Amino acid sequence: MSPASEHHFYFADYEILVGGRFCIRGETTLDYAPPDAEGFDPAELLERIRSQVASERGVERDEVRIRHLSRL
Repeated sequence: MSPASEHHFYFADYEILVGGRFCIRGETTLDYAPPDAEGFDPAELLERIRSQVASERGVERDEVRIRHLSRL
């Protein structure tokens, strides 16, 4: 399998900011495939996870903080 077609699976532990404090905690997973062999960008990965959590929880992306990230 070429690096461009590989999928990596990630597990993230996160917190959501509520009332000025990070108090809602949860976990999520993400199936991530870089667009090309040199396309892996850690910042993009974090952005995708934060956006996914925000969408699932109905909050703004900036209210999500990733506490721990692991590749499975």
